[in-house]
Amino acid sequence: MAFLRSSKNTAEYKQQVQTEEIKTTGLLNLVVVLAVVSVAYTDWIVVANISLGYLYVLPIALSAFINPLPITIGLAVLGSILQELYGPIGDNTHVRIVRFIISLAGFLIVGFLVSLIAKQRGRLAAEVRRQRDEYEDDLLLAAQVQRQVLSKAPIVPGLELAAFMQTARLLGGDYYDFFQISDEIVDVVIADVSGKGAAASLLMPSLAVALRLRAHELSGPAAILKDLDECLKQITRPATFVTMFYARFNTKLRILEYASGGHNPPLLLRTSNSQSMLLEEAGPIMGILPDTQFSNTIITLEPGDILVFYTDGVTEQENESEEEFSFERLTKLILDKSSEPATTLVTDIADAVSAFAGPKEQTDDLTLVIAKLL
Repeated sequence: MAFLRSSKNTAEYKQQVQTEEIKTTGLLNLVVVLAVVSVAYTDWIVVANISLGYLYVLPIALSAFINPLPITIGLAVLGSILQELYGPIGDNTHVRIVRFIISLAGFLIVGFLVSLIAKQRGRLAAEVRRQRDEYEDDLLLAAQVQRQVLSKAPIVPGLELAAFMQTARLLGGDYYDFFQISDEIVDVVIADVSGKGAAASLLMPSLAVALRLRAHELSGPAAILKDLDECLKQITRPATFVTMFYARFNTKLRILEYASGGHNPPLLLRTSNSQSMLLEEAGPIMGILPDTQFSNTIITLEPGDILVFYTDGVTEQENESEEEFSFERLTKLILDKSSEPATTLVTDIADAVSAFAGPKEQTDDLTLVIAKLL
């Protein structure tokens, strides 16, 4: 059983952005009110012989930036009235009328000009949102392609397979796959492309195509990794590398043949005696080093054995206290739930990692493949 789930909810994110924009507008309007009150109080109580009414231009400009123009016009009228009401009153009526008109005109000009800037900013923001939405649509389409690339676990006599992937972003750089070589032989591969998001995800379909073309043609895991390593060097830049673990199960002979290209060593649990071991025989990371060599390792399997293939997003996920989920927690969880089907196990592990992280953001793609010998 295979899953692909993104931790990003686009609708929820947009709702959060809208809520924050409303909060920000409310706080800025509070600043406008406080500024008007402060200027009026200072003009009335603190400074008796000098008018500070020109300071109303600051809250008027801020209002024009965040509010519709009628609100700003009303604030400009209010500012002009307050200036005459609390400013010096020694001038005659004619002078005060002229001053009121000049002040109001100045406030309105400032408000109008700032509102034009705000409208231009709004148009630019709308264009940015449009381009962002188009980009999100493209990412969603690319995510659908990723879902199609990932294989469903095949039904193999004597072996139970399941997989789970949860990307840190909409697109991920992890990869897993299954190749049915014969009725008794099935290959399982898990890989992690350096980096996250769109850049890493672009390489994933290429890996899938290359492996599907060569898995049936080459003699074993080491030869397949060697061939893929040469291919990666031709199509990637030097800073991009891949870690990969390639396993070949022979269910009739109950043996596992594997090769590793710098990937996390899978966990083998022997439920018969509750012992665990790591498949640590490994070669170098793939795609950057010259003259790389990989070797096959063969181990004998027993009924009830559980093999857990995983990427960094499982063991290195942190909680709020910056503790990692850790290999030890993973081992204990699998031992506690060893009797469950593989499809249940992958879900339980993913849920446990999520519960452990709590509100801490997922920082890396999480991918699991579990194989149970029956």
